Amino acid sequence: MAEPMHAAQRWARLLGGTTFAGILCGLIGPYGSFVANPINRICFWVSVFWAGAAILWPATTTTLRWAERRGFPLLLAAAVTMLVACIPLAVFAWASCSLFWPVHASGIMPQEWYVFTLIIAAPATAAALWLEGFRVAPGDIAAGHRPTARPQAPEQLPERLLDLVLCLQMEDHHVRAFTTGGSQLYFAAMRDVVAQLGSRGMQVHRSWWVANDAVIGSSEVDRAVELLLRNGLKVPVARSRVPAVRAAGWLDPGRRGEAAA
Repeated sequence: MAEPMHAAQRWARLLGGTTFAGILCGLIGPYGSFVANPINRICFWVSVFWAGAAILWPATTTTLRWAERRGFPLLLAAAVTMLVACIPLAVFAWASCSLFWPVHASGIMPQEWYVFTLIIAAPATAAALWLEGFRVAPGDIAAGHRPTARPQAPEQLPERLLDLVLCLQMEDHHVRAFTTGGSQLYFAAMRDVVAQLGSRGMQVHRSWWVANDAVIGSSEVDRAVELLLRNGLKVPVARSRVPAVRAAGWLDPGRRGEAAA
């Protein structure tokens, strides 16, 4: 129930924000639209911003999660997604403009439509991601994980958990500790908790730490390495950490059999 409610609230905020931005552009009238009727301007810009939210938000967030799992540079992934997703958005802007001002639309070249769309869409999408506090972590939205109220001072893991933790996942300014019984969120810096755990495991990704005895298998697809843990989680391994993980024996073909025995 938490996931649909959270998604509905997010889309309500996005719809409100894009409506406000559309009205603002309608009043300003950028790209020569100020010569048109104010009502038509507002309708045009609101429709464009709505279409932008429908196209760019799912495309960008989905790509960022994919890039996180694959260890792909996030900035590059976002840039490529923006360049591609602005193509259908530019087509929509042209179609909408043709509906309101056919003469004006016919005087703008296709590449101009694309550049105009990109100039507005890129910062608008970046602002939406920042305002929504979107964090790139596998399964964070799907699992409905939401950070609790932040304590006044950073925490450490309770002593009783140090030998029970299977893995850690960084979530903004929090660390989620996974055990066989579930997970718990702590307000702490990843580096501090990793230092607290010492030699009990290894940080395999900037967002993940894994305990020595937690790994039961691994997979590698298109150079993307993932570790399979005893609790069923699949943890991505950064490319820079693959040699260390391999040296620890976590990628050995017999790892699963040894764990099962």
